[in-house]
Amino acid sequence: MKYYLSAFLLCSLVNVSQVNNYYFGNLHAHTAFSDGNKDSLISGITDPAGSYAYAKLSNDFDFLGVSEHNHYSSLRNPGFKLPRYQTGLSMANAANEDGVFVSMFGMEYGVSSSYHGHVIIYGFNQLIGWETSVPGVNGNNYDLFNGKDDYDGLFKKVKNNPNAFCYLAHPWYSDYSPDGTSSGGVANAAYNATYDSAIVGMPLRNGLATSSLSTYNDYSTGNYFDYYRKMLAIGYHLGIGYDHDSHYSNFGRSNGGRLVIIAPALTPANIVLAMQKMHFYGSDDSNAKIEFTLNNNIMGSIVTGTDNPTFNVIHNDPDGEQADSIKIWRGFGNNAFGIWSSVVLTTIQNNTATYTDLTAVTNTEYHYFAEIRQADGQWIVTSPIWYTKTPSAVVNSGGEFNKSAFKFNCFPNPVKQNLSISVSECGDYTLSVSDLSGRAVLTTCFNELGCTIDLSTLERGVYTLKIENKRKVLFEKLIIE
Repeated sequence: MKYYLSAFLLCSLVNVSQVNNYYFGNLHAHTAFSDGNKDSLISGITDPAGSYAYAKLSNDFDFLGVSEHNHYSSLRNPGFKLPRYQTGLSMANAANEDGVFVSMFGMEYGVSSSYHGHVIIYGFNQLIGWETSVPGVNGNNYDLFNGKDDYDGLFKKVKNNPNAFCYLAHPWYSDYSPDGTSSGGVANAAYNATYDSAIVGMPLRNGLATSSLSTYNDYSTGNYFDYYRKMLAIGYHLGIGYDHDSHYSNFGRSNGGRLVIIAPALTPANIVLAMQKMHFYGSDDSNAKIEFTLNNNIMGSIVTGTDNPTFNVIHNDPDGEQADSIKIWRGFGNNAFGIWSSVVLTTIQNNTATYTDLTAVTNTEYHYFAEIRQADGQWIVTSPIWYTKTPSAVVNSGGEFNKSAFKFNCFPNPVKQNLSISVSECGDYTLSVSDLSGRAVLTTCFNELGCTIDLSTLERGVYTLKIENKRKVLFEKLIIE
């Protein structure tokens, strides 16, 4: 289920990029089919169909996944019954509008007692469960049996279904334990390749599950950031998203946090494939678009190459909000020392960041991800890019491997006023903007990892942006609107 890219040299990677779009939504929600729509007497919404219709009218909301509890309980009464699973799938299919809104239906497997845990699952047309007798159901309350404690069997079932994926819901370190011990929890145990193939992600934040507000500002203050870092250090390839865990009829409106999926088109198949490829991130902001790339490879990519990798981050908020800070984190998996990822680059008050890793050791898989804090405090974290540097047979006349000079990026382009610029390494730089005649109309110097320049005094048109240091000169076409 994981997807790998390799190349002799990163710069020689075939350009497999395509136009990707950003889609904002949530895949963790409940209706009255289990224990959601708790306000149904007021809202009048009692099923997935009504919930999808409501969600379509929410701001900055392109998809909703309803993930009902997979079991019935007389104590807390999630109350899910087997016939509803096929009904839910049918309602999602009927509500789906390709290119407009994606409606999905799946399950939240498991219970929340010690050493258990909830797993969001999509892609099965059969309900997975363990109950043999519940009120109102003839026979078993499942289509496909999996023991209540058997997370090993669950992950294997997901791995073996090419149309499926699972996503850890509000995880804890001792959760998903196949042997009923804290040390057996997925985040406390050794790396398992089968589990890695099944699990595609987890949330940055979850909830507030009990929020009944529809004001877009009822945020959870908790987070699972350290759990994410630990899973990556163990060696897991998983992304990070965002969950509402909605139990009231306020889909997309309890807060502005979003799971953001990067895909070429808004269809169920594209959403599933993007989740499987880990092309997603978690954002407190409801419409911020984040680019985190290594050449043509976007977040979620697993890449090998012989160059020192250069990563670019662009923060683009249509509302004009600025990035107060951008951090790039680096770590490596399957390490015997339990070393989690750490920050290798920080830029302040700049919407772009560029980082070249000059210290990557060959034959070691590193993971890199971006963390953005906006000026208003809202938090965004991307899924990683994994990179393994392999030995190169290409040498220069001195017998040493070629070393790349600095790289830069700029955003936005076209630009109206402020242009954000970042470089891959510290140094003394000269920046100039020249018109079509070659005349320099703006020149400045900087020695940080980036800067922001005001172009509002220049006339509209096409210009050349030049950045140079003692070793290299780089150019970029620049359009001022």
